[in-house]
Amino acid sequence: MLVWLAFGAVAVALAVGVLNWQVVLYAVLSLTVIRMAPVAAALAGSGLDRATIALVAWFGPRGLASVVFCLLALEELGSPAADHAAAVITITVVLSVLAHGATADPLASRYARHLARQADQPASTDIPGIPERRLIRRAASPG
Repeated sequence: MLVWLAFGAVAVALAVGVLNWQVVLYAVLSLTVIRMAPVAAALAGSGLDRATIALVAWFGPRGLASVVFCLLALEELGSPAADHAAAVITITVVLSVLAHGATADPLASRYARHLARQADQPASTDIPGIPERRLIRRAASPG
């Protein structure tokens, strides 16, 4: 929580100062084509259906790694070269939080209905097809 608080308090304010249409365009492309295409390609041949691949690609790799890469860019590139990279990363993360936050519930509901149709079951809030795992404790062997 502290990392995200610091990120929001420091990085977002700095990124707004260098905001332009190119930064926003690249951030939007990063959330869509640049991130989704490799995830979809990596899942090709996995046996997953298109809806599952699309959902994983949309909500795929994101999060704290972007903030870490931003800090590495700031450290390695130095200012002002890092300012542009940090702005792109920051705007991408902000757009990701907004877009993925706004779409999480509707897309999860839609995906649940998709899974229910595949299984010919009524849609519910339970995720079908995931077995329950239990911890099995084995007795210590003598000796």
